Amino acid sequence: MKSKMTLATLVGFFLILALISFSVAYAQGSQRNDRVPVGFHEFEMFGEKSIYLSHYPMFGSIHSYQVILEVNLKSTDGSNPKELYLKHKQLFPEARYSVSPEKTSDGEPDYFVLPEVIKKGNSFRANIHVEQTRKPASTDYIAHNVTVEIQRVIHFRLFQPDDKKLKDLTYLLFGNDSESFMAHYISKYEDFDQIVSVTINTKDLHFTENEPAALVTIPGRNNAKLNRLGARDKTVVGHINGSSDELKFGFATLIHYEADLEIQR
Repeated sequence: MKSKMTLATLVGFFLILALISFSVAYAQGSQRNDRVPVGFHEFEMFGEKSIYLSHYPMFGSIHSYQVILEVNLKSTDGSNPKELYLKHKQLFPEARYSVSPEKTSDGEPDYFVLPEVIKKGNSFRANIHVEQTRKPASTDYIAHNVTVEIQRVIHFRLFQPDDKKLKDLTYLLFGNDSESFMAHYISKYEDFDQIVSVTINTKDLHFTENEPAALVTIPGRNNAKLNRLGARDKTVVGHINGSSDELKFGFATLIHYEADLEIQR
């Protein structure tokens, strides 16, 4: 009887061990980005000395990320995508520009997993679009099959269900020694997306590789789309990174605005 009990115990032990191994393997596999579907990710493109991209976000979906990048543009056909963009921008200063994934060799859209691709040194293939605001409005291409190289990840953040809506109007400030931009810090549904260029004393900018952007809060100004930065804001005083340090800046131009970010169901 004792040997039978021992055999039964061993069988039970190995069965439990097998179940544990399966559970661990399943858990490890579920931690991979296999759970994050690929998507067709598009970006607003702006800047002159440096080229910046801002991801078009949505809540509750694979697009639930606020992403701002500094990139380099290359082409395989001998053209210079940055020069093409800048020349077009000089001719049509009111135009808007965007980047979307290039199609694959079989003609299908080149979908990718955002958190896997958005890393310094990575690249993806894309088309550069232009949207004319003059009548009749139209959308066309500036360049096809452009290699977008990620030089710097300025901001990358996944929206969380427990995110709190900020009380005061808050923006991400970034740029270089000749141009400065602000992107509205998207906190919680309902919220809006906005990118503007600003006038600022570049000596007040102290960005580093580890801190490529600053959080600027405008105290006493409610965080609502009706209070967003606009042409009336010639001189604004904000606080940097939650401190009492003041920063003076002014609105220059509107680059992108989406009043109501959607929830993708």
